[in-house]
Amino acid sequence: MVSIITISNSREKLLKTADGVIRECKNFDSEWEYIIVECKNYLEEKLKENLKEKLSTDKDELEEKIEKIKAESETRNQIKHIKAQKCGFSYQRNIGVKEAKYEILVFVDDGMDIPQGWLKKLISPIISGEADAVLGGVLPKLEEGKVKENVIALCQSILGFPGGGIKYYALDTRPIDSFSTPNLAIRKELIELVGGFDEKLTFGAEDSDLAIRIKSKFPNSKFLYKKEAYVIAEPRKNLKEITKWFIRRGKALATLKIKYSNGKMKIKDLFSRELILPKIFISSSIPLIFPLFSISYLAKAEENLFLVKNKLKNADIIPKEYFLILPFILPLFKLLADVCFSIGFYSVYFSRNTQTIQNFI
Repeated sequence: MVSIITISNSREKLLKTADGVIRECKNFDSEWEYIIVECKNYLEEKLKENLKEKLSTDKDELEEKIEKIKAESETRNQIKHIKAQKCGFSYQRNIGVKEAKYEILVFVDDGMDIPQGWLKKLISPIISGEADAVLGGVLPKLEEGKVKENVIALCQSILGFPGGGIKYYALDTRPIDSFSTPNLAIRKELIELVGGFDEKLTFGAEDSDLAIRIKSKFPNSKFLYKKEAYVIAEPRKNLKEITKWFIRRGKALATLKIKYSNGKMKIKDLFSRELILPKIFISSSIPLIFPLFSISYLAKAEENLFLVKNKLKNADIIPKEYFLILPFILPLFKLLADVCFSIGFYSVYFSRNTQTIQNFI
């Protein structure tokens, strides 16, 4: 009745998620299958980088785990391990969808810790008819004694990354207009009827695009955010990873906007609310405006933090001591994320619209 899909290009992260998913499935009282779609090209590249010994160890560990589970009579045919010919969020997910045999699909990213009872909580609104797609909560993993890493993790999550993070979690279970795929249950037929994930969206946003197409074709389809069906995500741990991540997110948005504007540039897209660089440039050129912009920007960043603090019913999600640090760090983190996002957006938008830009100028 449920097909769970994890795509991956990281053995270490995959092992963590696979352990939790399989444990959950063994306690599931209906039919299930777990489909792992791993990037074959990524594995080959790692071999070329002289990581053969480490990779072989990871490979044996994963495959031995799968074979051991398959040897048990009750799970013999319930795990599929597929090595995709190329990497790509949409490409790998489409393989998972094609291989899935059940009517409810669950997408869960690699690198997730899976709490007990997660699966039943995630799919129950679909079974009851309350929703057609359910986005589960995604909370950051915090480790004792690692203050720097925990602050970075909390900043990401308070701003809503990934999967809505603490920002969504604080606002409780509710209907939503879109979804992402770090922790998602959805009716398989909805994906099939709109043609699957768009493989041209190579930087990401394929999940947002899928939600747009489903809502366009089926306006009465119901999307739900369910905080109780949460997983715990391994956060990006340093500024290099954060920078690359948000640049890619910016590229993903640009690609999505190009798709829905038929490749034609619109001036309003260059000044979207998500993009900070034009605001910095314009405000810094007008001395009286820049201080007002700076104060407004800082206030907005702090608003995210205090909104989360006031709405959170579970005070343990953010340890109290971090509220002394976050008011100073969160605005700087948000500025870095917004600048990187803008850089990624413009790098794609201008490169793919050169002719349009020349005509515009």
